[in-house]
Amino acid sequence: MRLNMSEKENGMAGRLRKRKVISYKDMLDFNLTPEKIEKYERKSNGFTEDSFNSSEPASFDTLTLSFEDDDGNEPTEYELERQRNIEERNRLFQQLQIGDAKEALKEVTRKPKQLPKKREKHAKESPLPLRPKSLRLQHLTPTGDPLPEKPEVISTAKSAVDRAVSRKPSGPIPMAPTSENTCDEGILKKMLENFNDGCEKEESVKLSLDFELEKFRQELCNLSLTEERVAKVVPFRVYSMAVHPSESKLMLAVGDKWGNLGFWDVLSENASTSIQLLQPHSGPVNCTSFDRYSAVKIYSTSHDGTVRCGDLNKLVFDEVYASDEEMYKNHTTWHCQVDHSTLLIAHGNGEVALVDRRDPNEVQDWYSCHSRSVRTVQLHPLQDHYFITSSAVCEAKIWDRRYINKRSAYAVFVLPHPKGLTSAFFSPAGRYVLTTCNDDRLRIYDVADMRTRPNVMANIRHNTHTGQWLTTFKATWHPRREDVFIVGSMEQPRGILLYGNHGERLHKLMDENLASVCSICLFHPTQNIIFGGNSSGRVHAFM
Repeated sequence: MRLNMSEKENGMAGRLRKRKVISYKDMLDFNLTPEKIEKYERKSNGFTEDSFNSSEPASFDTLTLSFEDDDGNEPTEYELERQRNIEERNRLFQQLQIGDAKEALKEVTRKPKQLPKKREKHAKESPLPLRPKSLRLQHLTPTGDPLPEKPEVISTAKSAVDRAVSRKPSGPIPMAPTSENTCDEGILKKMLENFNDGCEKEESVKLSLDFELEKFRQELCNLSLTEERVAKVVPFRVYSMAVHPSESKLMLAVGDKWGNLGFWDVLSENASTSIQLLQPHSGPVNCTSFDRYSAVKIYSTSHDGTVRCGDLNKLVFDEVYASDEEMYKNHTTWHCQVDHSTLLIAHGNGEVALVDRRDPNEVQDWYSCHSRSVRTVQLHPLQDHYFITSSAVCEAKIWDRRYINKRSAYAVFVLPHPKGLTSAFFSPAGRYVLTTCNDDRLRIYDVADMRTRPNVMANIRHNTHTGQWLTTFKATWHPRREDVFIVGSMEQPRGILLYGNHGERLHKLMDENLASVCSICLFHPTQNIIFGGNSSGRVHAFM
């Protein structure tokens, strides 16, 4: 390769040698000037001197090579053979009309230039009609009547839990018609005229175990609900219920969310006078029970921090207890009667107070049971020195009042749970404990022997997530049986569930007149009747 050639010329010479237009010897020839290399390059590309100078490319019939150089040397045999091959190929292309097919294919495959699409403007849809306000937002009853205005409560002491709730004035509250009560004194006296005031506590608990469980199940199947046995007893959500033990009359007391206490004479023929409404409290009535020793007295515990005793003969609510205003979480949650005049009262701060209603200003004793709210408290039905508490801190505890004090508050047994509890109750004879937990479980413990640790007899899966608009479930024993308990249900269709003490489902009470969740359910203490209260204030009586 010549050294005086530029890089471009060397590249052109290399391409000619690869095409076998020139040999390697020619590249070393002194006479191979850059002009000759460029001339060979043009000829090898199929351009004559004239076609190179013109702007039109040569056609297939003109693509012939002339390899004669400037000195007049004849082309070699290889160059002639190559030229013949090129001419033969051009003739073949002309016969096959390859050029025309190529041009036609270009016309077919040429994509037309696409213009950008313009977005179509959609016509605006007409807006959906506004949904009408519910009757609750319109402050109307289900029948379309306007709701009564909430009465203004005289503020004397404020609850430590809800600052919007104010207590009633301290002292007796008469059961008389006021702006807060819709009670008729004459009708209420007539409702209570046949009640027996001579109820004394029995020495032992009477249990109806004289027939088998299967027979009792058949009797449950015979219970029915009629439209006349459904009544709106209180205006707001049912929080508690108590059935009067009388067999001559069927009367139910119902406490609601805003301190109302309604009395329903279930068998009354006059529906307009069968319900009498009173308001002894200003907060939710968490617990209601008739006095075990005097059937004309009823105890009610409210979230506003007060406990009252209603005397149905004197038609007055006496104040039994009022929590200290300065006490941390002073709301009261539950009560349990110990004897004629003594109560155990559960508080939101985790303590239980022993109160004598003859001296309401003095607490007899304090039991520190839990670090947070005590949900329920109940005395053992046979051994009254034992009592059980349930709490939101995932535990239920059994206590012995003979040994518990402020210095050493040790429980006899601790029953741990995965989540907070809503209730824990002894069975009628005290052999079992039934707990309702927020982990969707109902548990039954064997506590017949207080010297050994309780074992779990049954662990029943049951949906206890009622949400914020429904009252929480509290599974409750049958008052005369050790093997049956009742609880509300979230299942569809709506109903009330009854279970056995081994976890088996005995029966589900259903009816076309029952279309809501009955959170509070209980048995009649002496008759085969079941009540269920819902979150709109209605009570259903299965008879």
